[in-house]
Amino acid sequence: MRSLISTKYISAGNMYCRLQAIAFPEMSQEGSSSFSFDLLSHKAKACINCRRRKIKCDGERPKCGQCTRSMSFQDCEYADDGPTRTQLLEEQIAILEARIEELEKPKELRSNLILQNPYTGERRSASAPALSRGGSFVHLPLPHSEFSSGISSPVTPSSSEGTIPLVELETLVHNFLRHSSQFGFFLNVNNFTEAAMGRSGQRPASALLDAVNLWAVHLSGSDDFTAYESSYLSRALRTAVEALSSTHFNTVLHSIQAEVLLSQYFLRNTRFLEGKYHLSAAVSLVLSSGLHRIRSADSYAVGGPLGPAFQILPPPRDALDEAERINAFWTVLTLNNCWTTADGSPSNISYTTVPDARIDTPWPLDIDVPVLPIQVLPESSIGTVTTFLANLPDNGLSVAALRAKAAILFEQASRLASSYRPNMGDHNQLNQFYVSFNAMDHLIEGFKGSITGVHLHSPREMLVIHSLAQVATIQLHNPFVIDVVGTSRLRVLDAARAVVAHLTQVPVNEFVYIDPIMGTLLMATCQVFVAELSRFRRHRVLNGGVSHEERSLVDGIDTVLAVMNVFAPNCRLMDSQLLTMQQLYHGL
Repeated sequence: MRSLISTKYISAGNMYCRLQAIAFPEMSQEGSSSFSFDLLSHKAKACINCRRRKIKCDGERPKCGQCTRSMSFQDCEYADDGPTRTQLLEEQIAILEARIEELEKPKELRSNLILQNPYTGERRSASAPALSRGGSFVHLPLPHSEFSSGISSPVTPSSSEGTIPLVELETLVHNFLRHSSQFGFFLNVNNFTEAAMGRSGQRPASALLDAVNLWAVHLSGSDDFTAYESSYLSRALRTAVEALSSTHFNTVLHSIQAEVLLSQYFLRNTRFLEGKYHLSAAVSLVLSSGLHRIRSADSYAVGGPLGPAFQILPPPRDALDEAERINAFWTVLTLNNCWTTADGSPSNISYTTVPDARIDTPWPLDIDVPVLPIQVLPESSIGTVTTFLANLPDNGLSVAALRAKAAILFEQASRLASSYRPNMGDHNQLNQFYVSFNAMDHLIEGFKGSITGVHLHSPREMLVIHSLAQVATIQLHNPFVIDVVGTSRLRVLDAARAVVAHLTQVPVNEFVYIDPIMGTLLMATCQVFVAELSRFRRHRVLNGGVSHEERSLVDGIDTVLAVMNVFAPNCRLMDSQLLTMQQLYHGL
């Protein structure tokens, strides 16, 4: 299956389906929480990759000759450098897995389940453009190999070394919170701030505070602060692993928020293996704690496939606590839908095919508005997503709800298109595809019509929502754009132009930061124009002038690239995607 956003991607195992017992040879003799730091002999200088492949290694640093020449091994690690990136992640996985299993399963149902080692995953390449008859998924650039191996104490460093003075860090945190909705922050910002400053209630869990501090340093834009980023990353990873052992009253919710922030951090920095790992951890937590069944009308289904065994959360303390739980689930679902669709990997949540994964939780609320409209929550709810996909009316009108709906359309349209095969021989199968295709097309168009001109007070959020909806159309019609005079080709072009039109109507230069998925959506849009421009130039009459249509396509490409250039300096992922699009454009 072809990917829309990158030339190479290391696939992470699907953590929600973690039932494969694979032993970790590197850890078998050392335990799950410690490593040997004994120096290797001078002769044993081969890197980890060469040892496993049993080939001769020249021992060059930082990357040996064998790994440099290999298309499969992007990282080159030496055991005598201390714990490797692989070993650190395996340690985190082992601890987190054991704790999740302990909380999720009653004693009589527990078994020895070991998470599949994500670093043994298949490496895939997808150098072709996204617009193809076989469906399209998002291009992910080359993964970033940098990884901090420093280990600090779970809550605070043992000394002032490696930390930023508290006064300066607080300023950085306030800056992050101003933009936090773009990175999956679903808690009420004011309440979080008051608690973090010690002015009301219990302070947030250590894992959450460390994740927020990491983001604050990451977004600082100052070399004086980003020099400490690896230290804050190490601390955030360590406390995330230990978070579920905390006695904090909101342990699970804060752990979910920390996992979401870590996932977005890694994805934004093109570290997809780690990003997908933390995304899967967040999915596991929301499902195992029953957040997909809040206010469910089906009393027998609350909690998931193991029923009451999964109900590990106490009743919400107040309306805001319940709203945060609701928003936690939809934030994770949206993140899952966007990024699993982006790389074409299986979804972590099978809400349309598995009855136990049915979503009953009401649509999310805009949690940071001055007065939380709790009255819009129904007394009971069932089949929230299936009702939406059936094109039935609902009360999901908040910006957060529209964002979740747009992500669902993006995912469902992409997966439906990828299931199409030109040689479908079964008449019933082909007929069913077109029934589903037309229903999805109608649903997307109805959704786009419903959001036109609304929520003008949230231009940045609405830009993402509009873009997701328009790219859903592009994805759905992609298998059929080969037809020069066909309807699908025109629909795809209209959707791409609609994205550009919206880009020109909002103050992009004032946004500073935006949801990392926008890079993927802008790439998909740009590829439409590039493909159409290529077709025009192939059929242009010799020595003929440039037509108005061709100039319009060039303007569309220039607009998309200009917007990507706004965010690229502060986002490694957008920068990589921008480079890919520039190369594709200039290669015409």
